[in-house]
Amino acid sequence: MVAKVTRTVAPAYVCAFRGRRDSYQVPLALAESNQLDQLITDAYETGLLRVATKFASASVRAKVNFRFESGIPVHRVRCLWRITALEHLRHKLGYAPIATYGKLDSHFSLAAARRVAHSRGDLFLYNSYAWEAFTARYSHDPRKVLFQYHPHPELERRILGDDGQRYSNVGESYSGTRTQLPEETIRRERDCWKYADLIFCASTFTKHSLIVAGADQRKCRVVPYGIEVPATAEGQPHPEAFHATFVGSGAQRKGLHHLLLAWQRSSLPASSRLILVCRVIDRGIERLAAKTPRVELRRGVGPLELQHIFATSTLFVMPSLVEGFGQVYLEALAQGCPVLGTTNTCLPDVGAEKDGVYTVAPGKIDELVSALEFLSRLLPANRHIREASRACALRFPWCRFRNTLREHLAA
Repeated sequence: MVAKVTRTVAPAYVCAFRGRRDSYQVPLALAESNQLDQLITDAYETGLLRVATKFASASVRAKVNFRFESGIPVHRVRCLWRITALEHLRHKLGYAPIATYGKLDSHFSLAAARRVAHSRGDLFLYNSYAWEAFTARYSHDPRKVLFQYHPHPELERRILGDDGQRYSNVGESYSGTRTQLPEETIRRERDCWKYADLIFCASTFTKHSLIVAGADQRKCRVVPYGIEVPATAEGQPHPEAFHATFVGSGAQRKGLHHLLLAWQRSSLPASSRLILVCRVIDRGIERLAAKTPRVELRRGVGPLELQHIFATSTLFVMPSLVEGFGQVYLEALAQGCPVLGTTNTCLPDVGAEKDGVYTVAPGKIDELVSALEFLSRLLPANRHIREASRACALRFPWCRFRNTLREHLAA
């Protein structure tokens, strides 16, 4: 049996994830303090990739440029190109994305384990990429830091299951598929917290879900996400109209069916309208939207157009049943748009009514009706609340997120 060796040098962490997770803020926080050993990801704008796409179309170059963060040294990044190619192949063959991610995410965790075994460093991993690395055997004793970006799956399952019994005609495009995954895949996210020395959560609700599952609350730290607030809002709402906006997947977890039912029952001004910005939407919810008056469904909305929608909306509303954070709330607040959501989101950590942040209990349609009716009277032409909303977003810059992570790591 090989004896474990305790290191005395400054920690150097390995991160691993697919995509542009949280705008690369975790590895950036580590790189800024010279604590990043390696970022393992799927695709990143290395020098070679930049040269290879130099004469590609503008859209391709934009996608490549999006996978880059200037504060992260390129030599600290490793791309799993084989896994990236396999992922895109499975997408083209029609495999469900959740099944593909469940099958391939383990490769990032295994790569992190191999790197830490070689570098004798530490691990800072998101919950989808932690299991294999956290449970591997090492000749040293690496620190295992977990970022739990989504609430514990058991609490999510119970909440969505109870809601599904009440609204059996509403399909769910994400969590319903999760229950069909192999037990080994489900266990990866269900139990990885048990091996963590320190756990970061983006919201108190996510932390609560881990404590319910049995986690030691002394290991858990709540660090809300951040946002870069634009210098000015991209427009102003009509001063005499009540225009509400929902942005997100049209699925059960986001509470869109609750919003549509509440919209049907609310006594709102005749000119009121609800815009749904959904890249995907469940068939049952789409049928519900089609028979709900003064509702407009929009697809294919780009980032600039979305900013304009927020800036010209009276209210952003997303009454999620389960939300790890809900970055879209900060995006709306940054444009001066007050927000309405549930307590099962980041909103209790972000602000209160004086900040243009309003909450209701999840799944309570009567509360949602009352809130919509109240806000339809309060918000139009209310410049004070819109200014307070932008000021609320300004309190959450990404640098605050990174600084807080480092403070907890050093404690």
